[in-house]
Amino acid sequence: MMPLFFATLLLGGLQHPVVAAALGLLYTVARFFYFKGYATGVPENRYKLGGLNFPAIMGLIICTASFGINLVIREAV
Repeated sequence: MMPLFFATLLLGGLQHPVVAAALGLLYTVARFFYFKGYATGVPENRYKLGGLNFPAIMGLIICTASFGINLVIREAV
């Protein structure tokens, strides 16, 4: 997940820096809680707050897609 996170954070942040920064922070905090839950050995504990990493990464993917679409539209004009 880390290569995907870094790539989407970098590319999505080129067009939406504040949104990408907020989603990056959410992803980082959620991963911290995911690993804290992982360390307990109980699988259910991973997703209490750790499950927020999936919406954060999806938001970063949307920011990156928006950046890509914007690049394609600019080239067409």
